[in-house]
Amino acid sequence: MPYIFYIFVVLLLMLSTKGGASVRRYNCSVHRNAVTSIGAVIDGSARVGKEQIIAMKIAVRDIYRDSCSQIALHVRDSSESSVHATAIASKIISDKRVEVLLGTFSLSEAVFLSEIHKNFLGTPIVLLTPTAMSPPLVPPPSNLLQLSHNFSIHMQCLSAIIGYFRWRKVTVIYERSNLFPMDSALLAVLSDSLRSIDAIIEHQVAFPPISSLSDPEKTIEQELDKLRSGGNRVFVLLHSSLQLATCLFQKASEMGMIEKGFVWIISDEIASLLDSVDSSVIASMQGVVGYKTNILDISKSYKDFEVKFKQRYIAKFPYDHGNPNPTLFALRAYDIIHAISKGKNAATKSNSKELFLNLLLSNFEGLSGNVRFRNGELGKLPNFQIINVVGKSYRVLAFWSSEFGFSKKLPSQNDHVMLVELGPIYWPGGEQEVPTGWNITATNAKPLRIGVPASGAFHLVNVSIVDNRTSITGFVIDVFNASLKYLPYNLPFELVPFSGKYDEMVHQIHQGVFDAAVGDILIVEERYHWADFSQPFVKSGMNMIVTVKEDKTKEMWIFTMVFEKKMWVLVLSMGLFIGFVVWLVERRRNPEFVGGSVLQQLGTVFWYSFTLLFFAQKESPRSNLSKMVLVPWYFLVLMLTIYFQAALTSLMTVSQLLPSVKDVESLRRENAVVGCNRNSFVCTYLVDVLHFKPENIKQMPSVEDYPLAFENGEIKAAFFVTLHAKVFLTKYCRGYTLAGPTYNFGGFGFAFHKGSVLSSDMSQAILKATERGEIEGLQQDMFARYKCSTSTINNSTTFVGPKPFYGLFCISGCIAVVALLVIVIPSVEQQWQLLSVVKETMIRSSSWVSMMVSRHRTGFR
Repeated sequence: MPYIFYIFVVLLLMLSTKGGASVRRYNCSVHRNAVTSIGAVIDGSARVGKEQIIAMKIAVRDIYRDSCSQIALHVRDSSESSVHATAIASKIISDKRVEVLLGTFSLSEAVFLSEIHKNFLGTPIVLLTPTAMSPPLVPPPSNLLQLSHNFSIHMQCLSAIIGYFRWRKVTVIYERSNLFPMDSALLAVLSDSLRSIDAIIEHQVAFPPISSLSDPEKTIEQELDKLRSGGNRVFVLLHSSLQLATCLFQKASEMGMIEKGFVWIISDEIASLLDSVDSSVIASMQGVVGYKTNILDISKSYKDFEVKFKQRYIAKFPYDHGNPNPTLFALRAYDIIHAISKGKNAATKSNSKELFLNLLLSNFEGLSGNVRFRNGELGKLPNFQIINVVGKSYRVLAFWSSEFGFSKKLPSQNDHVMLVELGPIYWPGGEQEVPTGWNITATNAKPLRIGVPASGAFHLVNVSIVDNRTSITGFVIDVFNASLKYLPYNLPFELVPFSGKYDEMVHQIHQGVFDAAVGDILIVEERYHWADFSQPFVKSGMNMIVTVKEDKTKEMWIFTMVFEKKMWVLVLSMGLFIGFVVWLVERRRNPEFVGGSVLQQLGTVFWYSFTLLFFAQKESPRSNLSKMVLVPWYFLVLMLTIYFQAALTSLMTVSQLLPSVKDVESLRRENAVVGCNRNSFVCTYLVDVLHFKPENIKQMPSVEDYPLAFENGEIKAAFFVTLHAKVFLTKYCRGYTLAGPTYNFGGFGFAFHKGSVLSSDMSQAILKATERGEIEGLQQDMFARYKCSTSTINNSTTFVGPKPFYGLFCISGCIAVVALLVIVIPSVEQQWQLLSVVKETMIRSSSWVSMMVSRHRTGFR
């Protein structure tokens, strides 16, 4: 019974199959006359051409199977004929009356074909080139479509890779062919893209078509040998057939150019073919990076096509050593056949113009991605995979798009894409660190001509002639040599003295006279137009230096500055009080000891208050009570004496000096003349920014000229960059001081050619030398070599005169004169009269002191 059931099911399936076949035959008979004629001129000898032919034939069969639309595909192999591809295309258009022409023509060839046939056919032309190009001089033909993305998008991705790793110079390698002529217009697109990341094309190597070379390996070896002897190590394979690329990398590997220090970047045209090359090619490309158009290879339709493609490719090319995997170019060839079929079925009139308009309106998801045209090119911008060849294949490092840049996953409009790191990367030779991309020790690398200032005012670079040889030394040269130790390569160079302004020396770099400039070169915005600069090795600004004036208002009574007024009042009051107490004690004990007149008693009080208390008396107090009062007072006086001595010494040894000019405004108001280094940017800054009159600026040739100009009154102030100001104040350490604010600049740096890798390499070397304290040590050694000298303006403050002691001298002298008069005047009457005057004066002074003590006590409360 089960067997009968199975037989019944099989019979039903057979009937349904026959019925389905009959229905398909019926439907196909309706479309039997709807035949689309397509012509294709393809290079069947290249891997890309082989894939395109197979993919188009698969598409023809799939379209007929699905919709019974018949397509007559007329393929011509341009590699089998000596006739030019345009002649083949013209013949196929005329003979086969094709409705659409496909081919791998150049843009100029497509324009030529369009001009020939537009008057009688207007056949749509679809280019299957890897990238789309815009004609630089002539408008694109109205019947032209390019099944690729614009060349500029590819260059943006390439520049993004180069800019990410901060390479500044690249060597472009390409193969000349009708497919992709590298003329000046295309190089301009690449150069503009690189310029946006401060990079340049240093060299370009154009190989002729490899099919035209009698000995390709020898030709490639000769060109690679030239590149190896050069300094640049970043090579970009921009356009090439797979055959040339394979030979190029194998020869480069043999010559040791896929090793440490080298960088190889491949474009989409080669990277998209990596899935189809064999293991020997991959082995010679270890460490290569590149970018390839991202395609979705997970759909069912793609899997079905992949199976068919592999079967047909193996059957057609059984001896091909590559892998039978379809690439981007096969998928696009498959998609364009479907686009033509859709356009033909949608046409109401059988003419080329309507078919072309329908092609322009194509919008569907093909195997290669979205098929939609805009301005005659694929409209949807691509996403590129950033790849790194390693092992038996390659790995995807990240994705790149013109909208989002680098990302770890395919970006979309709703994603917030963060900056990502491209790594870790396996570089040629197994290197883990990013190659510098430059080898200055190459065999044909000439020593760098480095300009140095020969007439610097502050001698940070010293140029002298010793035994008929030019000797160049100085602080800046020491810094340069110290930094060179941290470069990852040796740097051959020669120092060339330059007599002129610093701006002129920097401009000489732009003009190609010098490769670099080393000196106390201030980094300012204007100079960036002519050169690139390293990291500053010394921070800098601009300072104003003026002469000093003495603070004469405090010299005579300088000793009074030791204590505040309250402290002086307290000491005097306390001393009088202690003396009065001791006087009372001694009077009660021995009235004769302190007897006498009022004047004598008052004198005794003062005697006990000061002379006795400071251990200058001839006879000490005998009372134990007096001694108890005096012991703590002696200790307090001792502490005050020690502090007074130290403070007074400090006041007399530290100069009380003030700048003669306070600020720039004062100079401008006085219309004063100021000095600056004649070769420095400072002179220009004084006029343009600080608004000094040009006639009020005196340009000085040397640092030794400033003191004399100050002394003669030729200048009122001098303006220096910060390091120069330190040098000046170290050399002339007395009589000058800083005044006004500091105007910040970019510091001192080394200048290099625009785009030179040395600017970034030297910056890194300077940072290493700075972090290790070497540059700071060199700066201290430079200051130590300067011995402080003086000019006539400084000698007045070299020694301390009697002025600080005039007050004490006056007090002591006056008392001595009074005592002398009392002693030497013979008349007692005159003496008594004099004593009466003194008595009256003392009484009034005592009253005044009592009043001051009372006020002082009130203040303390």
